[in-house]
Amino acid sequence: MIITKDLLNQKVPKEMIPTRLDSALNLYTNIHYRNKSGIIVYNTNPGTWNCLYSFYELNHKFTIDNYNFNKENPTYGELIEEYKSVYQKVYEQEKGYKKEIRLNILIDEFKNTFNLDYVNINDELEPIFELKYSKSKNVWTLYYFENYVANKVDDINNLLSQNLYDQKILPLDSSIEKIDGIDIASNIPYLLSIKSNIEKLNNNLIIMEEK
Repeated sequence: MIITKDLLNQKVPKEMIPTRLDSALNLYTNIHYRNKSGIIVYNTNPGTWNCLYSFYELNHKFTIDNYNFNKENPTYGELIEEYKSVYQKVYEQEKGYKKEIRLNILIDEFKNTFNLDYVNINDELEPIFELKYSKSKNVWTLYYFENYVANKVDDINNLLSQNLYDQKILPLDSSIEKIDGIDIASNIPYLLSIKSNIEKLNNNLIIMEEK
């Protein structure tokens, strides 16, 4: 479940208090190509369309197993505030992954994966926190999605013609929850439901001119 603003002051059911912290950096590209406009989504994990950049997650992401929250009966807002505190202390200060470093790693790996020479991140979208039961870990996990949008790549054709992953162009429509009968990860429709995110995505539209 996405932790929306109206949930912040509500108490978390005891059986749903997470014992694992996880994170992801998402890099969105809003494309106009052949009369289609929208963000590119990838099926990197068969069964779900997503914008997660999996290589960053595997090598550099923030995650803690067997975590115990300080407060016994927390609200959703208190979960988020404690997560932020731990993230800053452990990930940014102790491990050195401050925002500038995270973005440089994200850009470099994006370039290497899609054979690009230049990628520019222009805007940060609203962050998302999601509380989800991890079947693989058999625990509740609190996820933090850090979201950015690119406004320039040197060769958009390389991005659109890549064949590493299945990809689709998803319109900026929060009501779309499936593509070809396959679920879209729940954080994406929620991201597209936020007006400021749509404005930033549109302000960073990358147009591919047909040759």
